Amino acid sequence: MKPFRVSFRIGFAVICLVAIGCWADQTATELEEGLSASNAGDYKGAIVNFTNVIRLEPGHAEAHYYRGLARYKIGLHEEAIADYSRAILIRPAFPEAFLNRGLARHRLGDYQAAIEDMEQAIQLNPRDGNAYLSRAKVEADSREVIIGPAIKQD
Repeated sequence: MKPFRVSFRIGFAVICLVAIGCWADQTATELEEGLSASNAGDYKGAIVNFTNVIRLEPGHAEAHYYRGLARYKIGLHEEAIADYSRAILIRPAFPEAFLNRGLARHRLGDYQAAIEDMEQAIQLNPRDGNAYLSRAKVEADSREVIIGPAIKQD
C-alpha cells in the first residue's frame, strides 16, 4: 500500500510541475502577444491578451497596467483607472501606474486625484520628467476650470 501512495504522490507532483510550466509559458505568450498587438495599434486585441494573462495570474501587476494602457487608448478611462488601481494594489511602488492613472483621471476632469497620483509617481521616481510635465499640465487645466480661460489681449 505504501509504495502506491509514494508513486501516486510523485506522479501527482510531476503533473503539477508540468502544469505550472505550461501555465507560465502561456502567461508569457499571452503577455508578449498583448504587447505586440498594442504596439501595432490593435488595442482591443491587446485587451483580450492581457485579460487572458490576468485570468491565468490575477496578481500579475504588469498585465493590469498594460490592459489599462490599452483601455486608455480607446477611451475607456474609467476601466483604465480600475486596471491601474489594481496594478498599484498588487505592486504599490509602481510609478508608471500612478502616472497613467493620473492621466486617466485628468481626462475625466478629476484634477485633484490626478495631481495626487502624479505626485506619488514623482515621489517614487523623481527622475521622471514626464511626471513633472503632466502634473504642471493638470495644475494649469484645473486653474483654467476654476478661474476660466485666460483672456487674450490684442
